[in-house]
Amino acid sequence: MQLIERAEALADFRSLIEKASGGTGGVMLITGSGATGKSALLQACANEAGAAGFLLMKSAGSRAERMFPLGTLGQLFRSAELPPEFADEVEQTLVPEPINGISGVPDPVVLGQNLTHVAARLCEVLVVLTKRQPILLSVDDVHNADGPSLQALLYIQRRMANAPLLLAVTSLSQRRSVNSLFSAELTRQPNCVQARIAGLSPTGVEEHLRDTMGTEPAARLAPEYHRLSGGNPLLLHAMVQDYWDVAQGGWSPEGSQPGVGRHLHQAVLSCLHRWDPRILDAARGVALLGRSASTGSVAQLLGVKPAYVLPALEALDGAGLLQGCQFRHPTMRKAVLRDLSPDRQSVMHMRAARIMYQLGAEPGDIADHLLTSSPATPAEAEPWMVAVLREAAQAALVHDDQDRAINCLELARLICDDEATRAAMLTELARANWCHRPAAALRFLAPLEDAFGRGQLAAADARALSRYLLWHGRSNRAATVYDWTSCDTPSRGHSRLCFTREWVRLIFPTMFVGGEADGPTGEDGTAGREFSLSNLLLGKAEEDIVGAAQELLESCNLADAELEAVFGALFALAYTGRYQEAVRWCESLGTEGAARGFPRWTAALAGIRSWLAVQHGELGEARRYARQALSGMSRTGWGVILGLPLTVLLRAAVAMGDLDEAAEIIKRGVPSDMPRTTLWPLFLQARGDYYLATNRTRAALSDFHECGELLREWDLDIPALVDWRCAIARTYLQIGAVEEARQKITEQLSIPGGTHPRVHGRALRLLASVTELRQRPGRLQEAMSLLQRSGDLLELGWAYADLSDAYQELGDITRARLMARRAKQIAKACEAGPLSARLQPRDEDSGGDLGEAAALSDAERRVAALAAFGYTNREISERLFITVSTVEQHLTRVYRKLNVKRRADLPTELSLGVRDSSKQTYPV
Repeated sequence: MQLIERAEALADFRSLIEKASGGTGGVMLITGSGATGKSALLQACANEAGAAGFLLMKSAGSRAERMFPLGTLGQLFRSAELPPEFADEVEQTLVPEPINGISGVPDPVVLGQNLTHVAARLCEVLVVLTKRQPILLSVDDVHNADGPSLQALLYIQRRMANAPLLLAVTSLSQRRSVNSLFSAELTRQPNCVQARIAGLSPTGVEEHLRDTMGTEPAARLAPEYHRLSGGNPLLLHAMVQDYWDVAQGGWSPEGSQPGVGRHLHQAVLSCLHRWDPRILDAARGVALLGRSASTGSVAQLLGVKPAYVLPALEALDGAGLLQGCQFRHPTMRKAVLRDLSPDRQSVMHMRAARIMYQLGAEPGDIADHLLTSSPATPAEAEPWMVAVLREAAQAALVHDDQDRAINCLELARLICDDEATRAAMLTELARANWCHRPAAALRFLAPLEDAFGRGQLAAADARALSRYLLWHGRSNRAATVYDWTSCDTPSRGHSRLCFTREWVRLIFPTMFVGGEADGPTGEDGTAGREFSLSNLLLGKAEEDIVGAAQELLESCNLADAELEAVFGALFALAYTGRYQEAVRWCESLGTEGAARGFPRWTAALAGIRSWLAVQHGELGEARRYARQALSGMSRTGWGVILGLPLTVLLRAAVAMGDLDEAAEIIKRGVPSDMPRTTLWPLFLQARGDYYLATNRTRAALSDFHECGELLREWDLDIPALVDWRCAIARTYLQIGAVEEARQKITEQLSIPGGTHPRVHGRALRLLASVTELRQRPGRLQEAMSLLQRSGDLLELGWAYADLSDAYQELGDITRARLMARRAKQIAKACEAGPLSARLQPRDEDSGGDLGEAAALSDAERRVAALAAFGYTNREISERLFITVSTVEQHLTRVYRKLNVKRRADLPTELSLGVRDSSKQTYPV
């Protein structure tokens, strides 16, 4: 290790060498805190003396050998190759004999008779040897030397002050010790030079770093490395080794901060185990108490007086491990805590927890010790522990540390003997597990039901239990719990409650058959306004629902939000024509859920995103998000809501022509309680589509009819939710039952909700197939206009294909080819294999003469391309960041230049590439 900022001490020693060469002895006393470079300086002094022709005799004190009399002295004299006659005499002199007057810790000034004899004989040997060459007696860590050796060294030094003999020793700066008396006696001798060694200055640290890592990194890192090491050369050297570990891809426990890792960990323990046990005890006390550490609290933890602790803390501070009463870096504290023996851990951590509680420490810090000591029963706990653990759990949840929160609550519940408090903690545990460990949350349902039965759950906790039960399909047991809490909600939670209840109504209709509960009451006693998703699906105006949905999503905190409310808000946005906004919220909240470690949120939002995509005809996206949803949470965690991504995946597989995957999805089955939810009719319709695609029309009709029966039974016969009549009509058309198909289509168009753009467009498309040929194009164009408005791109593609067929039969080959090209383009964008296969045999001119399209400006071409592909004016304005009025003006000029009258007649070539470079933004 290089010597930095030690030039003055070396110069002093060289002066002693010169005097010794002239026949005058001297002493070099090197003092300082632990690991500050005293040994390195002593070695440098020895090197200087060796170069000057001195005979070098070295020894090092050791705590392990302090009880062996004359051990250090023997090591000193045996370190050099002495002439045989002197070596024999030294060995005879150092043969261990009882030394009178030495018991316990001897007084280094008062010599016993035997020890005086030993010191005198060794002194005689040294006198003879110094006549041949000067001698350096070098003793490292003299504070660890045995007492008799210290006495002998003082004897020798006093009697050889006028001989060419130097004594150089290193010693810890300690108060009130045998070593301090020895040092004081040395400093009284003539020609004694004392070098007090401190840690390196910031400039010294930068010099050290410059020699090891270069100028630029040294200048950049020096201030931080000085702060972390306190200038301690040993710690600094360890940090540099860790720096290179990081730079070369090596292991580092503190990867976020280069230069702090395993080498520093080892260096800290090396220091502490070399020093006085009191220093190690004090270091452990500081590590255990953390921010609560002080001289008094450490002394209380160790069961000693502050006077015992203070010198040790000063030594740790001087050595650069502490700054005040805190470790300079968490790695240092971790090293000390991990070194604590297992048999002492539980006792010490429990003692630390009590002290920190008395001092008013942060609950999280106290909880660390309680979790480590782990009292197992209420009898082993103290009253304050439960409250502290619960506070720590809440703080952990704020920082998204669910694992820690769960651990705190588990222990708190284990040691709590109050049943009401245990019930409250059970709810807290369920809530923490619900987001973080979806499958694990299931085990709390039965105990929560028991607590509810005993009247131990608050209203909000009971509502949460109801939601958990519903998620897992236990609607019978959830109904009573939910009805009981539905009127006991503060007005500030009104929107969330309404959206939650509407989602529950929509997915679990059996709970509301036969009547509905009143809305929640506000603070002024008036009934709160209800939002109705059913009315929304029926096409009835809901003036406030969009604003409420946006407000709920903007204020959503995933840690305590109700997933069902978010589902309801997203559903409301999608069915009010705000598909792009719903997609944005899905992706934003899903990304947040992944970052915060909430797998339920991540998976559920991927499921909703897949549903939005399949409604819009984005089959590839729908399949990708559905698979992501299914892989993000186990079947147990999904409960009955598993039906959502399963249905989407089945619909996408059938529409893409992947019938093998569709068969595998059906084979895997659905949760046993799913048939009591609206997800079952949705799955039946998708399964019916599969049967229809595989020509199993009877099975298809059976599934479609069951859809209708269930929805009518549940008062949810809403075509925008499940258009089962159109599905039956398609089946009738496939088997040639035209009149039966016409009857179902007419019925669909006449019922409430049949005018929804998607539903109406699909029905008109089917109606066109049973309409007289010459009227068919007009009816299909009407259907296409509605489908464009709804954003159902896949159904729009099928309508284009039907229109191409109609024109083909009418002999209008040019228009037939144009419509076929448009349909093929949509089929490719949707990844709809069956639609592409239907169009494949057709002879189409793929060149397409745009004619006057060359006259369009870039802005007009962009607007026209998006319009030709089906974007609404509002969606085009959002996509291109222009106003709706500007879109309309561009389209007016485009129609004039291209000599077309409407959007459907725009050349398809204008939209080539648009689909590949952007996401669709149709409303659902």
